[in-house]
Amino acid sequence: MNTITGLRVVRMLAGAAAVLTACSGMAVAQPAASYPSRPITIIVPYPAGGPPDVIARVVAAPLEKELGKPIIIENKPGASTSLGTIAASRAAPDGYTILAVEPGFVVTPNTLAKAGYDPVKDFKPISLTSRTFHTLGVATNLPVNTVADFIKLARQKPQEIKIGHSGVGTPPFLSALSFIQATGAPMLLVPYRGTALVVGDVVGGHVSGVFTGPSTTATLAKDGKLKILGVTGRKRLAAIPDVPTFLESGIEMQGVNDGIWFGLVAPAGTPDDIVAKLNAAVRKATQDPNVVTKLGAQGISTIATTPEEMAKQIASEYAHWRDALHKAGIKPE
Repeated sequence: MNTITGLRVVRMLAGAAAVLTACSGMAVAQPAASYPSRPITIIVPYPAGGPPDVIARVVAAPLEKELGKPIIIENKPGASTSLGTIAASRAAPDGYTILAVEPGFVVTPNTLAKAGYDPVKDFKPISLTSRTFHTLGVATNLPVNTVADFIKLARQKPQEIKIGHSGVGTPPFLSALSFIQATGAPMLLVPYRGTALVVGDVVGGHVSGVFTGPSTTATLAKDGKLKILGVTGRKRLAAIPDVPTFLESGIEMQGVNDGIWFGLVAPAGTPDDIVAKLNAAVRKATQDPNVVTKLGAQGISTIATTPEEMAKQIASEYAHWRDALHKAGIKPE
């Protein structure tokens, strides 16, 4: 082969490669352009009925309208939420499998030695969807009426004040841990099989207090069955306007100052334009009057963020709870 012929062959091959590259790019772009073309599954790594499940189902209805395809909710609980989370991380990054998350998403890898996923590296954030807040409800047989009284009593009677929670790493546990670390009050953390059992024991005077949502404690407080001393968040709640925030009481509860968050993420590698479509749909869904009303009735407020804002929060809280749990002597098991 002479030099001229060789150059022609090289040019032909280069041209063919360019065409193949362009076609490949089109093939990648086409799914995003036509997305979605089939049903979307939201994996909820919790049993049906809890806040993550309720929020996912309420938000899914307007999401279906915005995206034009059915939304399937798949409850996949187990192994401290890691079972469903791992399944979502291993799903095809095409936007047809997404994961409902809350603080346990960033906490589990710090409490479970083989969680099987990295919340920062294995997922691409879509948006937060909502927030709820925690009240500190205490037994009526305690001689306290303020958070300051409660802390003082704990210091006077070390090891006698017990805060019940629904398990290490769960939101009630995180709020209790944050409160203890912020105040330095010597309180015992007592695990239960569920928050409802803790609340029952607080009402019965068998355990000192519990951190849980106002949808549970507000009615009980109104009926005189427990006392609410404080609430997380940066402003008082309309449902319990007489209850001060912990910040008003001078208590900086890191990790829960802004409440308990809920959101949606996709597997890492999901195309940015698909994530953008999902983000836009979530923004509209969280503004839907029915969603605002249904969740609001349970003390849950809707919100929406950019994927970048959610990514920043996930990374920040992942690091915060790692340090907070280490300080508390809790190691991955």
